[in-house]
Amino acid sequence: MDAKELTKTLIAYNTVSPLSNVEVMDFLTEILEAADCEVERVEYKDPAGVLKVNLIGRKGPVNGERGLALLGHIDTVPAIGWSMDPFEARVADGKMYGRGSCDMKGSVACMIEVASRYAGSKLGAPLYVVITADEEVGYFGATAVAEKSEMFKKHGFPQYGVVGEPTELHAVYAHKGAVRFTVTAHGRAAHSSTGEGDNANLKLIPFLAEMRDIYHELTNDTRYFNDEFTPPFTDWNITISDGECAANITSPLSVCSINYRPMPGDDSQVWIDRARESAEKHGLIFDLYINAPPVRTPPDAEIIEAALEITGADAPKTVAYSTDAAVFAQHMETVIIGPGSILQAHTVDEWMALDQFPQAVSIFSQFVDRFCVA
Repeated sequence: MDAKELTKTLIAYNTVSPLSNVEVMDFLTEILEAADCEVERVEYKDPAGVLKVNLIGRKGPVNGERGLALLGHIDTVPAIGWSMDPFEARVADGKMYGRGSCDMKGSVACMIEVASRYAGSKLGAPLYVVITADEEVGYFGATAVAEKSEMFKKHGFPQYGVVGEPTELHAVYAHKGAVRFTVTAHGRAAHSSTGEGDNANLKLIPFLAEMRDIYHELTNDTRYFNDEFTPPFTDWNITISDGECAANITSPLSVCSINYRPMPGDDSQVWIDRARESAEKHGLIFDLYINAPPVRTPPDAEIIEAALEITGADAPKTVAYSTDAAVFAQHMETVIIGPGSILQAHTVDEWMALDQFPQAVSIFSQFVDRFCVA
């Protein structure tokens, strides 16, 4: 089973997060079964009512004190403004182009190639390949796996996990969390000249001023800094939308969205509560829809030390983004390491360097050798 060819096939499936992923997961079920994996499908409906599927492939002994999970997601961000068909893989100049090539269908394909190389009878501890939905929009798939998997309920989670997000195959021991909420103001539309409208944007302004104060606190007060990260401060990113209301209409709806990235050691609830109290004070509607914690595996943990030995690096790194480890690190000791660069993830004409494929297969195989082979 060749990871490059499998990646080309996976790119051809449009798995942008809001869409159903049933078709590609049916295909991957067949692929995992062809690799002699026992396969569990964990299904759920996302907040919009769309059916989603997660897959868990397992081989090796049913029970094991250690064991390893290779963890990846199949959904992607939208593809807008590309110079080529984002869902048709193209290879040129030592790169594979296509939506998801880097984040992270290429990595998932490498994990499956690795799993296909091992006979279950040769494993002394279980090997899992976990492929999730909705990582890009809130880790709903990983949460469903953690809460609903009969395989993990029956046999327990493996002791170790490798989250294959793009890190250029550097070992990452910690990342920031992901908290997202909206605050909504309702008004009444009318021609602005009549004085009969009720402008929702005006209702939002006092709240926005208080959110600006929080932004300045978090980005300027060194009490809230963590020098393990670059940048050392958290993200409190504020966006607003009134649906592009015309200038001569009083806006009937105005929505503020805030993205907050707590760091290990932060008390995120303090800031969530502060925003909620501000919204309620100004008569606005507060909706918290993502609340994923930061991740920090101690640098001297066994999985991190193994990653450093395998890659030949002197020290692990941190990253500012978040991954499914926000869920899985609550159940297993995790490291984030995968092919491709975060600089290409989510970009127009996304690509991954072809030399990352064999390197990833080699590194993932060495994790399996260390934690699963008898």
